Amino acid sequence: MQIIAGQKRGAKLAAPSGNVVRPTAQRTRESLFNILQGGKYIASLEGLTVLDLCAGSGALGLEALSRGAVKSFFVEKSPEAIGIIKQNARHLGYEAVAKIIQGDCTTTSQWPHDKADIVFCDPPYDKGLALPAIAHFKKIGAFADEVLIIIEARKSERFEFPDEIELLDQRRYGMAALYFLRYS
Repeated sequence: MQIIAGQKRGAKLAAPSGNVVRPTAQRTRESLFNILQGGKYIASLEGLTVLDLCAGSGALGLEALSRGAVKSFFVEKSPEAIGIIKQNARHLGYEAVAKIIQGDCTTTSQWPHDKADIVFCDPPYDKGLALPAIAHFKKIGAFADEVLIIIEARKSERFEFPDEIELLDQRRYGMAALYFLRYS
């Protein structure tokens, strides 16, 4: 794995061993950021705050930092994955702007941090965690008013989005699907 574009383009990223996490495939991550940089949903990543739920190696939040985000919050419960996120942030020189929160993505008790402009939610496939995690972080006040949420799930996984969530787009890449959402 490596950073695809931006300030740290080409920098290698470490990943946890074994089945601790399932990193977003390089092609899927590249497509995701091409969509974001295309201007359809946001003008730019410059100056935005990112929330990376079920962060794994931290690749999504770190890619956003490389492309101009000012801060990334990483929520992850695996101690091994947290060690990898710390290692990757240190390697890229993002220690000051990469805030790591150890815990479950559905039980974090409060949000005393900056509100997220973009949320990446990439939970383990087929566990039904994406919508509960999004609802939980909305409830504790982690989202900016015009937050853009991107969920990665197995393409066969089905969602019934509540009325307050608008599905903007859905894309498929190999075994993955990306859902672009906004609260309406």
